[in-house]
Amino acid sequence: MKNKQQTEQQEEKKVGFFRRAFRDMKESARLQHKIDKANYEATKLETKAFYQEQKRLSKPSVRSAAERERMELQLQEANRRKEEAQAKLDSIRNR
Repeated sequence: MKNKQQTEQQEEKKVGFFRRAFRDMKESARLQHKIDKANYEATKLETKAFYQEQKRLSKPSVRSAAERERMELQLQEANRRKEEAQAKLDSIRNR
């Protein structure tokens, strides 16, 4: 076991510093290329998805439905605040 490890270490020492350095740079460059390619594809798909979403939202029926939903949420929020304020007033009056 020790002999095997020692021989591996000796073989590693035989391989020069520059060979190891260039091998490491080659592996690093290969991995960086894969990362860059994946990032490019992700950006491309995100852009396409954003375009399709904007295209869908530009239709009048979709836009008016989204606006109606937004207004309903605002109405619900206003009603909730109104109820809270009324509850405060009632609690103050009952004291």
